[in-house]
Amino acid sequence: MKQIKINLEQLLLSNSYLGDNSGFLNEKLKPYLLGYKNGFHILNISFTLWQLKLLVNIIFNIVSLRQKILIVKELDFFQFNKILNIPNVFYYDKKWIGGILTNFRIVSKGEKFLNANSSSNKLVSMRCLPSLVFLLDINLSRWALIEASNLEIPISAIVNSSSTNFDIVNYPVIGNNKSFESVYLYLNIIKNAVLKGRQKECLNILRIL
Repeated sequence: MKQIKINLEQLLLSNSYLGDNSGFLNEKLKPYLLGYKNGFHILNISFTLWQLKLLVNIIFNIVSLRQKILIVKELDFFQFNKILNIPNVFYYDKKWIGGILTNFRIVSKGEKFLNANSSSNKLVSMRCLPSLVFLLDINLSRWALIEASNLEIPISAIVNSSSTNFDIVNYPVIGNNKSFESVYLYLNIIKNAVLKGRQKECLNILRIL
């Protein structure tokens, strides 16, 4: 795979280093902090850089094996679904409905689910469980996190300084999940990894043919 370029400058320009308000801190995340400034935690984006590179490789391998990922961004005011309207990605951008993962066949037939889903996020077309669940905010998407964990689906998530349930996340990415610029960067990195994986998948199919 040709390397997807990710560097510290990108993370700085996107405000990825800026954590939550310093009044709220998950003590387990202290090792990932550089300090405090203007009332906010400052995240050590050296960890972020390494974690994003790991995530890129994981997504590339998943997609190249014709598997899918689910990205959850509840209450997506910025309409990031436009970025991720690509194959191999399910994108859920509404308030989580209990049982979407653990009882999808029944939940997906309910009126509440059908009303919550638009054609752009494509979760209505899910036929099997994803191979990775990526959460933009584990505090906001607590029930999605718990369902994925109960099903032993690998979980990745943007983990900010006040994020709870940090221990459940298999592949954490320390970062700012409140800034438009930072979330836009993360999702574009994921998109590029998916597209690279698609290329690999197509090459594998051609070899079989």
